[in-house]
Amino acid sequence: MLSFNDLKPADILLSTGSAAASIVIRSGTVSRYSHAALYIGNNQIVEAIGSGVTQQSLHDAMSDDTLVSVYRRMRMSDEQGLQAIRYAKAQVGKKYDYAGAAGGGITSGPGFVIGLFLSPIVVIGGVGADLYNRSNPEGSFYCSELVAIAFEKAGAPIGSGAASTTPRDVSRSHVLNYMGDLKKT
Repeated sequence: MLSFNDLKPADILLSTGSAAASIVIRSGTVSRYSHAALYIGNNQIVEAIGSGVTQQSLHDAMSDDTLVSVYRRMRMSDEQGLQAIRYAKAQVGKKYDYAGAAGGGITSGPGFVIGLFLSPIVVIGGVGADLYNRSNPEGSFYCSELVAIAFEKAGAPIGSGAASTTPRDVSRSHVLNYMGDLKKT
């Protein structure tokens, strides 16, 4: 188990909880994670949650989590890490991107299949939301989109299609190392 002292600025925290929203996200994306946040140092994170993009203490952010895992970008300079942090901090106060989150979830491989099973209308709506989000990805953010775009802007992308990235996509990125868990209950 990792401690807060093991964290480095620009680490990515992937988490899950027992709330209904977490269960829906994990089910829709077939993932063990439902949320992503960026560690910015000094036990602080930047994350996109229902109230919008916020900066808060890691302790407060983890309070309802049942699992928090740490991922670190390979082959990234300290300056790129700082650029990702500066970008994420500059987004604080922006609104949460509900449509983008739904679109990203629906257009993920598992979400698309589940959506087709439930209703083609759900898939069409999700694809439409995803396409709209891709046309203006920085107007508002959902969690993993914020993290992915921050790394993309820093010249250290964590995958393709940052505006449609899910926590599952982050966990499967070939340029991230899984460092361990901060919390596991």
